[in-house]
Amino acid sequence: MSDSFLSFLPSIWKYAKNDNSTDDEPMCVSEINHYKFYQFSLVPAFLLTLLFAASKKRRQKLLSVLDGRPGLIYPMDTLTRSSRISYCCAFGATAFLVYVILLEHRFAIQYDGPIALKSLIAVLSMFVYGMVFFPVFASLALATALSYLLGSLYTWMFLVVDVYKLTECSFTVEARAILFVRAIPSLLCLGYLSISMPIRFVLACWNRRFFLSSEDETPPFESLDDIKESFQGKHVQKLLRKPEFKAKKVGAVNIIKSVFSNKVYELFYHRKRGFRYPSRLISVMFIAGCVIYVLTVELLVQVIQYIDLAETFIETQLQALGFDDEDEDYPVDPDQIPPSLQIGLLIAQVLYGSLIATAITAGLTTFINILHMLSSFRSNLLALYRGDYSNIPPPSSKSATSLCLGSLKYAGFQVAYIVWAFIISSIIIFLFCIILSFIILILLEGYTDWLVNKVLQIWPSVLVAVALMIIQKLLATFLFLQDRGQHLRLDNRRFFFIFTYFMFFYNIFLGLISCLMRIIKAMVVGTLFLARLDNSTLPRKFEFLDPGFAAYQGYIHMEAAHTHPVVLVFLRLLVSLSKSRKLDTSDCVKIEMSNNAVATNGNPESMIKLNQKDTEKCRPVNLAARSNWLVTYTLLHNPQVRLYRKGFIQAMKKARAEGLKIPISDKPITDFDLVKTQEQREQERLEEAQKLQGSEPKKSVFSNFSFSQNSSQNSSSESSEKANKKKKHFWFGKKKRSAEDDAPSVEDKGSALEVLKSGEEEEGELVEEAVEEEVPGKTNGSGNQDTVIDIDHTTGAVNI
Repeated sequence: MSDSFLSFLPSIWKYAKNDNSTDDEPMCVSEINHYKFYQFSLVPAFLLTLLFAASKKRRQKLLSVLDGRPGLIYPMDTLTRSSRISYCCAFGATAFLVYVILLEHRFAIQYDGPIALKSLIAVLSMFVYGMVFFPVFASLALATALSYLLGSLYTWMFLVVDVYKLTECSFTVEARAILFVRAIPSLLCLGYLSISMPIRFVLACWNRRFFLSSEDETPPFESLDDIKESFQGKHVQKLLRKPEFKAKKVGAVNIIKSVFSNKVYELFYHRKRGFRYPSRLISVMFIAGCVIYVLTVELLVQVIQYIDLAETFIETQLQALGFDDEDEDYPVDPDQIPPSLQIGLLIAQVLYGSLIATAITAGLTTFINILHMLSSFRSNLLALYRGDYSNIPPPSSKSATSLCLGSLKYAGFQVAYIVWAFIISSIIIFLFCIILSFIILILLEGYTDWLVNKVLQIWPSVLVAVALMIIQKLLATFLFLQDRGQHLRLDNRRFFFIFTYFMFFYNIFLGLISCLMRIIKAMVVGTLFLARLDNSTLPRKFEFLDPGFAAYQGYIHMEAAHTHPVVLVFLRLLVSLSKSRKLDTSDCVKIEMSNNAVATNGNPESMIKLNQKDTEKCRPVNLAARSNWLVTYTLLHNPQVRLYRKGFIQAMKKARAEGLKIPISDKPITDFDLVKTQEQREQERLEEAQKLQGSEPKKSVFSNFSFSQNSSQNSSSESSEKANKKKKHFWFGKKKRSAEDDAPSVEDKGSALEVLKSGEEEEGELVEEAVEEEVPGKTNGSGNQDTVIDIDHTTGAVNI
């Protein structure tokens, strides 16, 4: 509790009671020193943090050391949508701390040394403040029975300290009530945490989640209904529904009613189904609202304090002049009061009314801006989900590092901007109220001649300007554009050119006034919306110079990238389907089908449920066979995919290295003879040449086969035997050959024979492939040659 505020309470209550006694009353100073409290609180904070860290395991580094403990714990998942009220209360408990940091510049370390080292003290103080409240946030993030138990004890400590500060000074009941009103945010937040954390502790024990956090546990099985009922599922369902189109109302009265109702509807906040605000955003806005509440109360307290001093001074002067407040004529006759005191009393009353109006107006304006920021964030985030970048620049306009940096800055920037906006708007509203009050007082005193003269001088110019603006709009609608301004197509061009020429000179004078109005509007709008980071105060091309808007841009892009509901629902469906398939392959669980859960086996109306009571053995599924079947099914329906398989790519690489053309094959290792040495090829070519000349080769790779050039004769002599035997046919394409290439190539035939051998080794299946290959041989009359290779699987004879 702020000591300066406690010192004001005696004078506040004296003013409320009209007690003008000058007795000195002892000032209320809290017995709990601010600096020592936060410094000594580091001890339990560190101990609780170490205990929380010991309950969590590391994921990557030094997993074998101390069983992977302690792990790294975080105070809050900045992307979560759960536990929003608890996180808001945890931040609300720090509202007074934020107040003393921003306005009183009170650090955790008392320092009176050189100013150059004050920034270092500020950094250390921020670490101390953050560490003191770290266990409160960490207990909510861990969500275990241990964390809730220790977090409850730690929160009760803060609650006891705050209650003691409210009751340690001997104030009257009314003064203590004022003190309680100021401390409402902190007390409510700590009270909520003091009640909710024990309840969560009981629930965690009931669910047997003593030390293991929900993040480390295996996620539960989600049915389709569970996904549908989530806010992401509702958003996706809304996208898949057909939009409703309302018929346009006919008639002037109905149109006016529709426009009026739409305007009234837009004034109020409306909840959108399927959207949930992030916990971080809600917490930031809540703590900003708490700080503004404290500032408003402080401002009202200061108003009462200074008004008390002013009226006490005036009454002292009146008593010195012989006026007694117990006299019946006091102060009925104002003429008896000296003019200087009358003016002083009038100024005091004006200041009092202006300060009250300023505090209320500035506070309401700030709270309305906070609500509008929430609504604007929702609209902008939904637009980013749709890919609409009309309000927020696309993420490609900045680097990922800049966006991440902006996301880090957003929370602190938003609170600071809201506080500064409240202070600046309070000053401007206060000056405006004073000016307006004096104008009203002057008019009440009868000094109206100067105002009437000014109005008589100005009104003709204003009337002419307004009339010309209306005339220009009417002409543009009904005369210069076709279809009464429905389309941007000029009509009556000659008159349009004439009117544009003459209006040029008048619009120069009108532009001077318009420029002044532009400046005034910019000041008013900039002051009112200074707290809003969702709209930059700079033009679109200069938004990069606005650090507040840059922070907002980074934060909202980070949210859109990690919390897209369509992506999350898709992933949850995949995980749920994967788990259901794993449960389907279990050998000890009975599978039942229902109409209320995740689609399985292509049936969207089915779900896998487990009946733990009735279990029976199931034959395990052969995953390799299932995978092979899926590959075969895919290749049958997508033949072009075979070109990208590993086997064909390997075969193509080897074929290109050897300068050969091969048929399409998706085998992992090609059976074509692509790795023969040059000596082997020369030997085969020599043996083939000797065979064609009628001599027996010394050594031939085709010694087990007999070749015959007259394929028709061999085929007719052995037709009766080959009718009952297996055959393989390889057709080689028709190509033109020159006279020099009459001899067939042994290399090409050898490659074909190797393929045939490999085909026989694969379970004796018949293989028929159409291969286009260049095979030199004797040409017919047209220059083309057809070559057929017939293989007898019994004798090994080959006919070409």
